[in-house]
Amino acid sequence: MTSRTSNRTALRRVLIANDSLDGMDIALAKAAKIEHYSGAEIQLAEVIYDTIAEEPEAVLPRHQQAQLIEGMKAAERNGLKKLIEPYRSRVASIDQHVIWNKNATEGIVEHATDFDLLIKPVSRHSNLVDRLSAPLDWSLMRAASAPVLISKQAWSDTSILVAAVDVADTDHEALNRHILMVADELANIVGARVHVICAYPSLGQKAGELQVAMDYEGIKSDMRESRAQLIDRLLEDLKLDVEQIHLLEGKPGSVIPTLANELGAQITVLGTAARRGLSQLIIGNTAERIIEAINGDIVTVREAAR
Repeated sequence: MTSRTSNRTALRRVLIANDSLDGMDIALAKAAKIEHYSGAEIQLAEVIYDTIAEEPEAVLPRHQQAQLIEGMKAAERNGLKKLIEPYRSRVASIDQHVIWNKNATEGIVEHATDFDLLIKPVSRHSNLVDRLSAPLDWSLMRAASAPVLISKQAWSDTSILVAAVDVADTDHEALNRHILMVADELANIVGARVHVICAYPSLGQKAGELQVAMDYEGIKSDMRESRAQLIDRLLEDLKLDVEQIHLLEGKPGSVIPTLANELGAQITVLGTAARRGLSQLIIGNTAERIIEAINGDIVTVREAAR
């Protein structure tokens, strides 16, 4: 059954943000579709910076520096204005903003505080240096308080949406609820059929190593059944209907993108941990690996910082 709820919507303000204009047109088309469903306000924001702001007074007087900076900001505002122009007649509230900040993540996160959804055109990174510098996508999904939609490709009229949950960990219950609510909201907007996925551990290799006489198939069956019951309970409590529940053996970083790509999912919604300090520099987070592996868009719902 296709996911459908009553006329509720939590998407009242949508921000599209990037450190360039790349991918803004596709992201804007998605925001306009959201607006048509929810009446959300839309804003395009681009974060820019130039080392001209660091020139000493003796080299570049402050008034000249300010004029040059304002000129750069005005040029980017014009670029955003051109993107917005075709939508002004069919979107009730849409505007643009240029953020001046040396740290793109910091600039966007501070600006995104009052928005319900942040749409970020996917960063294209292909070498080791890019990966080690923690692309803007990864930083935003860790730091932004609102769900982050990593926009990869245009939305079609009919689609499949995958919601990934981890019901085995009771600490994730609030996050699972948030994931399913966001998935349901977006499914209504794009007319998607919702598939829920939950991974459970593989015991095959350890069973062979330990050579313990035990009913491993029975254990795996119990793990599947317990997760199925917890998901059913969640869906019933939230009053949500979904197309199918997938309980798959293996690591989330592998089974989630495999299923999403096999189904041709247009959107995959998953949770991600909020990390701080040096841990932000660590690559290899499950959500980050999934972002690279999935063909369609990803929406990350952040776990509250502890």
